Amino acid sequence: MEVLSSLHRVTSVLVKNPMHILTILFTAATVLFLIINIQISRVLRTYRKLLHGVRGENIEEILHEYVERMSTMERRLQSLEAFIEDVHSASQQHLQGVGVVRFNAFEDTGGNQSFALALLNGKGDGVVLSSLYGREESRVYAKPVTGGLSEYALSEEERTAVKQGLIIDR
Repeated sequence: MEVLSSLHRVTSVLVKNPMHILTILFTAATVLFLIINIQISRVLRTYRKLLHGVRGENIEEILHEYVERMSTMERRLQSLEAFIEDVHSASQQHLQGVGVVRFNAFEDTGGNQSFALALLNGKGDGVVLSSLYGREESRVYAKPVTGGLSEYALSEEERTAVKQGLIIDR
């Protein structure tokens, strides 16, 4: 009830003096004008940033030019991705991992003259070479490695060299 009586008082004041109505309408129009002016200024600022350094005056031509550039860039990116994939596939066949372990093969020799050398590609395929150095003779053995494993028995040193040579998520 109080709301209705307050509303009745306000309307009676406004009806008695129409100048109040004009003042309220003018104030509302001014506020709306300022709000719209601020929004238009923001849009113009964004528009000017968008067109900064562009030769054309027609926004449609500018957008068409940008779409053309994007299409060209997408084609070039796809071409580069295919090239990188080819290079990556080919690189898996190249020597990438090397592992070396030096050790004493015999009790009567010193200086860790014997060694196991693993030479592996990106897939863990390759060879492990072992050189056993002794006072009277030296021997060299080669064992193929596929996927980090060999069909031949590997010594502890050879397994360690292969493990060092494996390229896993480097």
